[in-house]
Amino acid sequence: MPLTAEHPQTGKRIALLSLCFLTLLLGACAGQKPKPPTAAELSVAQLQYWTIKGKLGVRSPRDNGSANLTWEQRTAPNYRIHLSGPLGAGATVIKGTPAGVSLQQGSQPPLRASNPADLTMQTMGWPMPVNEMFYWVRGLSAPSSAPSSERRNAQGLLQSLQQAGWTLNFSGYENHGPYVLPTKIKAATNQATGPVQVTLVIKEWNI
Repeated sequence: MPLTAEHPQTGKRIALLSLCFLTLLLGACAGQKPKPPTAAELSVAQLQYWTIKGKLGVRSPRDNGSANLTWEQRTAPNYRIHLSGPLGAGATVIKGTPAGVSLQQGSQPPLRASNPADLTMQTMGWPMPVNEMFYWVRGLSAPSSAPSSERRNAQGLLQSLQQAGWTLNFSGYENHGPYVLPTKIKAATNQATGPVQVTLVIKEWNI
């Protein structure tokens, strides 16, 4: 059968459909831009110095227990985290400086590394993500890795977050001066040795 010439109206329809498809595609790409920070995020991001007092509970294949926690944060990356109680094996001090991180348990010689998660994994059997916690304790996602998902309430406060291999739930907030800060965070992750669950209850914020 001989081929027939394309009708002029058919060509116009194809061109119009192509233009519409391209417009929709560009609109979809534009809709995938990162969300701008909320007013709550902009506020707490200004908070760089604090002392936190609270309780840390951990369930892991190697150890189950709790410890009193005091976190003194100065100019990043300078911080001192003190754990006392069964989980801290009496007393554990984690220090961050520009030169790296050290961890000391009781009177034992301090261990040093570039990453606090490596030190806590080695000594306590679970990776304490201090670098990310610097943001999580303020109700922020860490900029080091894009979150795979997050959920906020009507006030823009973080309710749940999946980031850096951890799933977090924020179940309490309190006003502290100009800031609204978390008071309870539950976090869970899966390691090669098994699942780890961590609960941080912040009883006192000193800003």
